[in-house]
Amino acid sequence: MSNTWPLSRGTVPEREAFALGATLLFVLFAGDAVPNTLTWYGAAVLWAAVAAWGITVLVRARPSIARTPRSLWFFLAWCLVSVLWSHWRAATLASITAQVICAAVAFAVASTLTWRRILDAISLAMRWVLMLSLVFEAVVAVLVRHPIAPIWTHYGNRKIPDAFYFSRAELLTGGRIQGLPGNANLLAMVALLAVIAVALQFAEGRIRRNRAIGWLAVAVLVLLLTRSSTVLVAGVVVAVALVVALWIRRVPTEDRTPRYAAVAGAAVVVAAVAFLARGALSELLGKGTDATGRGDIWERVLGLIHHHPVVGWGWIGYWWPSIPTLADVAHRKGVTYLQAHDAFLDVWMQTGIIGLVLFAVYVVSTLSRSWSCATRIGYDTRLEPRPFDPVSLLPLLVVVALLVQSIAESRLLYQGNWVLFALLAIKSRIVLVGEEPPSVGDGPRTPPARREFRWSASR
Repeated sequence: MSNTWPLSRGTVPEREAFALGATLLFVLFAGDAVPNTLTWYGAAVLWAAVAAWGITVLVRARPSIARTPRSLWFFLAWCLVSVLWSHWRAATLASITAQVICAAVAFAVASTLTWRRILDAISLAMRWVLMLSLVFEAVVAVLVRHPIAPIWTHYGNRKIPDAFYFSRAELLTGGRIQGLPGNANLLAMVALLAVIAVALQFAEGRIRRNRAIGWLAVAVLVLLLTRSSTVLVAGVVVAVALVVALWIRRVPTEDRTPRYAAVAGAAVVVAAVAFLARGALSELLGKGTDATGRGDIWERVLGLIHHHPVVGWGWIGYWWPSIPTLADVAHRKGVTYLQAHDAFLDVWMQTGIIGLVLFAVYVVSTLSRSWSCATRIGYDTRLEPRPFDPVSLLPLLVVVALLVQSIAESRLLYQGNWVLFALLAIKSRIVLVGEEPPSVGDGPRTPPARREFRWSASR
């Protein structure tokens, strides 16, 4: 079926565009499951196939680049320019190529799907990752009964750090499960994104009550089994952002100044208290006073920044283990971590203060548009206010979740987080949720008056 909107879809069928979006997000958020089961060669083939599919969709759709965030392209351009002084030029060229391809595929999805279908694609991808993660962990815990390593490794009988295992077989022992991503924190973020997407689908009437409750229960179960402090904090901040956005939206635009002032004042107080009590809060979350070794990593990354503060060492995204300068930065319990564990520190180290400013503009402008999506009151063709659509909260809640995670992880710069953030950044620049015309490609939607999960006024 072809969609009436977006107009830029061209000859791309709506079903193909949706399949691309869901497949793209699933493959990327499945994380280490791809190389751990297919080897790095097989993973490269799969990633290349998805990228080629995305590029063909982009070519056929022929969307206009005029209404895309310039801040994204300026940042990528600066990353490319950094090859001139990069200390790892081959890695810079390879990394920026992958970065641009990922942004292009995100552009293809943003240009060919409506906001509601993007919501559906996110929900479908995250639910599949959660379901397969639980099945995988159950098989390892019940049938295999011992930790398993990635298929491409050959450790023999050597004792290796726990972080090297694909799964530690801890589903039934009370430990933290890792699922398909191979990392408890990353699986927890998938669960949080699933909670956001399924809850919004439920509010939109795009998913039945029992099915929504079932998937929300699965997502909460995964959150409990992963016990990620970072995602716990992200969930709290997302909940606060949701409450504040709905509170602001309840009053007309011209009457919002007092509420914005109150929110700003409360934010300053909370930020000050959090900063002063950061050590105690970190201990409370079980991270220790140095945030589980991150403090030492941050200190070493700041040491690298001191050598090239203006233009950086050269873009690389995810650190390559073959580069001694980076491989020697973050060691903990026998494991070499290939990131700064903070997206903004990573950008500063790689692209200097200039790149950091460009990246900050990209992030802040995306957050601003996401806030507008959640709080702006839309109008129909008769200039009458449109009813509130829960999907308008999608960009804000997902962007906030990804940004909170970026304080402790550098995932915002690559893989699923980079693509999802770019997808929302581009789509919110093309059209805000409240300004998007209705589309026949959005699929069936239960009218609010007939939703089984809502109490009618007569009851």
